[in-house]
Amino acid sequence: GTPGKYVVFPIHTRRNGGLGSRNEGEALPKASQQGYAAARLALKSDYMGIEITGPSIDQSSSNPKAFAKSLEEEMDRAKDDYKKDLNRQIYGNGSGAIATVRAAGTGVNIVPVDDARGFWLGAHVVDIVTAPSTVAVPGRTVTAIDLTPGANTITLSGAVFNVAVGQIITLQGSVNREITGLGSIVSNAGVLYNINPNTEPVWKAEVDSNGGSARAVTEGLMVRMTDRIRANGGKTTVILTDDGTYRAYWSLLSQLRSFVNTQDFSGGFKGLAFQAGDQEIPIVSDYDAPRGTMYFLNEKDLTFYRDKDLHWLDRDGSVLKQKVDANGRYDIWEAHMLERHELGAHRRNTHGKITDLISG
Repeated sequence: GTPGKYVVFPIHTRRNGGLGSRNEGEALPKASQQGYAAARLALKSDYMGIEITGPSIDQSSSNPKAFAKSLEEEMDRAKDDYKKDLNRQIYGNGSGAIATVRAAGTGVNIVPVDDARGFWLGAHVVDIVTAPSTVAVPGRTVTAIDLTPGANTITLSGAVFNVAVGQIITLQGSVNREITGLGSIVSNAGVLYNINPNTEPVWKAEVDSNGGSARAVTEGLMVRMTDRIRANGGKTTVILTDDGTYRAYWSLLSQLRSFVNTQDFSGGFKGLAFQAGDQEIPIVSDYDAPRGTMYFLNEKDLTFYRDKDLHWLDRDGSVLKQKVDANGRYDIWEAHMLERHELGAHRRNTHGKITDLISG
């Protein structure tokens, strides 16, 4: 990525039209060139903090190795949690939505959502937001999660509140601050990186939806999607989907083949193979992927930009800093890690998705 606040890179929007056949002596086709537009991305800043008490630090004088090991474990686990949340963001649309409210409620603490899998029990502090950015219910802790089929609810701490259909639930303070994920990139509508598909018609991904009605996974649907992407000059290199849709595809294969097994692919992927012409494409299961959707991606046209790798804030020479708030100072010491980054797509129409699939 480019150091600084923004990344600018060219987007291929049009082919060279300087083509034509001629007879001897006729004027040659008018010279032309490829069409480009400039994409401008603001790097998003993702932080994660840890804290440790003074007494636990003092214990290091009697057992420094135990303290060092405890601090190292806290930092390593924080990095793992950070990466897990970033994986969720990869599938988002930049709004920060972990889930959407699917049923209205008055005087409630239990919220029905479209998908409760993205929440962490007792760890997530969330806001309920009315789009595009009005925080309706701020700073509640997730105290219970119900993933029972037909339920999909979360319970939030504190006094009762009202919710409306379509509100989104984000990490506290994160609305419209997360990376531009596949929810925005793999779409056939909407401005992306300041480029409008109504102005540049090729700036659309291929989308196969079914009006909200769930349908079975079929090889025919999948072949058609790879064909549509290939017609745009792209090549699908990986298919990402949720674990339920992955199982549905495995079930389909087990009906069509006598033997089905996962395999290792170049690029580090491990999963089932999908045969498209002479190409075997890995299908990879990801728990954070939205239910009932298959993403057909061309990895060469995706770039994850960052100014520097994940690092601890230590501008003043110290990673650990004393906690201070409106009530004063505390014998508590904090550390924050940071990465500034953004996901960029250079050719939107070389990606696609099939939605409204039955997730087994």
